[in-house]
Amino acid sequence: MSSNLSPENEQFIQHAINCGTFQDRGHVLDEAVTLLKRRQELLSHIDKGTRQLRDGEGIELRGEEELREFFDGIQAEGMKRREASKQLQ
Repeated sequence: MSSNLSPENEQFIQHAINCGTFQDRGHVLDEAVTLLKRRQELLSHIDKGTRQLRDGEGIELRGEEELREFFDGIQAEGMKRREASKQLQ
């Protein structure tokens, strides 16, 4: 399979290979596709969050203290679930 990339992108790929960051062109392109997939997932999450906020499903936190309490609660719930999961094993 061939790909038509700009000279700048071809140069970037060659530099990444020459520096030892990647073994060959295929590895560079695989990583690029992986990053594009992650980007698409993130954009999808952002879209979902935007829709939720627009639909009034958001939680308003005012100030650093409320934010810290919110995340502390999430962390505590996660730890509780992890302990419960360990007990089931």
